[in-house]
Amino acid sequence: MSTAQPPETPEPAASSLRSFVIQAGATVAAQVSLLAALLFYFGWRRNQAFADYLGYSESQLNSTVQRYVLSSIPALFDPLLIVAGLTLVWRIANPLLERTLSGNGAARRRVCSGLASALAVVPACTWLSLRLAPEWWELGLPVSLTAGVLLACWGATLWSSTSENDTSDATAADSEPARPAWPAWSTSLSLYVLGIIVVLTFWTAGTFADIQGRGAAQSLTADLGSRMSVTIFSDKDLRLSPDGGVEAEALASHGAYRFRYQGLKLAAYSDGKLFLIPRGWSYDHPKVIVLPEQSAIRVEYVYP
Repeated sequence: MSTAQPPETPEPAASSLRSFVIQAGATVAAQVSLLAALLFYFGWRRNQAFADYLGYSESQLNSTVQRYVLSSIPALFDPLLIVAGLTLVWRIANPLLERTLSGNGAARRRVCSGLASALAVVPACTWLSLRLAPEWWELGLPVSLTAGVLLACWGATLWSSTSENDTSDATAADSEPARPAWPAWSTSLSLYVLGIIVVLTFWTAGTFADIQGRGAAQSLTADLGSRMSVTIFSDKDLRLSPDGGVEAEALASHGAYRFRYQGLKLAAYSDGKLFLIPRGWSYDHPKVIVLPEQSAIRVEYVYP
């Protein structure tokens, strides 16, 4: 007579490893998705600001997601490097502060209240410091709000993770176990604050992208003489108006192309279309020529 064998249970080590891998994979996937969305949003806003300054619609570019992401990486390299450095400093400083503040009630109150007050102090100080340069307030406002919220959240987490007991009262410290000081810092509140931080991050990135896009357009138009010139040959009259320095010339009728257009500068190329501006382009009277590449025209690029 055989006896029933008890069902086998998975080993605790294997279950813990599986849980760790799933949790780590979900964390990495969430961070990569957020970074990709941020790069896409930055690239789109930057291209939009560039196009708006020159005088055409960004939607005419028909840019791909890959183009948006790749175009945003060079502009965001320095800010991302700064953020990575600050994150590394925080990861090093946070456990040191937790050990220092645990059991030290006076220092704990001063540090945590100081970090919490950053929510109002950082934007106020930024506003005061930028009164002499108000054009930077467009970027200073979202950056200061983001920094203030992050510092305030750091203060709240330090307050929640350190002990209430004061080392000056040794009797109380021995008789009562350490307990969390602020149990209200729950998962739901963390998600709510995380949502605010994400919104502020995208606001900051979008504002920085607008400044980058306008700056790139201003740099292009400020030095058109040293930019690459474009000469168009066509077998038909494209009827490009001579405004802004566009030169139209009729060629010999027996040639393959009967018209030549000069005085154009390349602003952008996308989806088989040339975005050209005249060498006399001005912000008050912007003019952009969108010319699709086709067999009836020939394009020559001339470097100065």
